[in-house]
Amino acid sequence: MMKESLQNIGDLIAEPSATFSRLKSQPRFGIALIVFYLFSVLIGWALLPYTDALTAVQLTKRGLQPEQLDAANNIGQIFKSIGIFIGPVFALLIFVIISAFLKLAARFLFKDSSLEFKHIYAAVVHLSLIGCLMQLVNAALLLVFKDIEGVKSAVDLKMIPGLHLLLGGGANPKLAMLLSHINPLNLWLIAVMAIAIAVLAGIEKNKARVAAVVLWGIGILPEVVFAT
Repeated sequence: MMKESLQNIGDLIAEPSATFSRLKSQPRFGIALIVFYLFSVLIGWALLPYTDALTAVQLTKRGLQPEQLDAANNIGQIFKSIGIFIGPVFALLIFVIISAFLKLAARFLFKDSSLEFKHIYAAVVHLSLIGCLMQLVNAALLLVFKDIEGVKSAVDLKMIPGLHLLLGGGANPKLAMLLSHINPLNLWLIAVMAIAIAVLAGIEKNKARVAAVVLWGIGILPEVVFAT
């Protein structure tokens, strides 16, 4: 059982269709949950100095006085330290909500009664591991190439080469955030999502690709909307 679970994780990169084929027959996700949690804690810890710097900039923009900034930073530091360990748990709960909505959509769109919640949840958790890998790459690039003092906005934390580095976003942080998500690794994520949808829902590839792009767009929407 553990060997197959580890193989599912490995095949996400080498042969994603094999991963989702196995998940369709045996929707195991326990090991993937543990890997997701550990990766998330590691990334959160590595990025903490940068998120601290971004928080300080945002508080300064709100016109807080120095003593107010110190108090806010002290309180924020406590919540951030706790959040590194608690945040991934909330993410797993969000995966439950996402999977429930996808199950509802599958029921009406695909009419496939064999596609159960556990299959969708297993796929969502495994897809999140690709997101973790992308964040790990981004964190490594950030640590190597970006000084903490250079963090002035959320887009400054986006180091994976994307359209924001080519086209910029001008004075529009939301546009810059959107462009930052258009990069090779996100294209890879969309491709794997399309494979997951095609295998699990049993639909043709072009429809699966469209569905993957739509779901990806919905996934990045909150970060784009709230970018400052």
